Amino acid sequence: MIITDHVEPVREALLNQVDRGVTVWQAEGGYTKEERRMIMCVVNQNEFSRTSQIIKLIDPKAFIVVMNASEVIGEGFTKH
Repeated sequence: MIITDHVEPVREALLNQVDRGVTVWQAEGGYTKEERRMIMCVVNQNEFSRTSQIIKLIDPKAFIVVMNASEVIGEGFTKH
């Protein structure tokens, strides 16, 4: 999950440089109550370091939440 003020450049980088799909959600800041957009992107462990570096180059202040998924089913991911 990525919270950034630079949604479009991050979205484009994830799509084009990391070659992963994204979902953009409407969100509201819990403290500020400001409307924001949040990006969800699933990458495997091998892609994470590069992905976070790309995000931080675009927005050094990006807030990135990393979660482990027990299973991901869908295009681009295969079950082992």
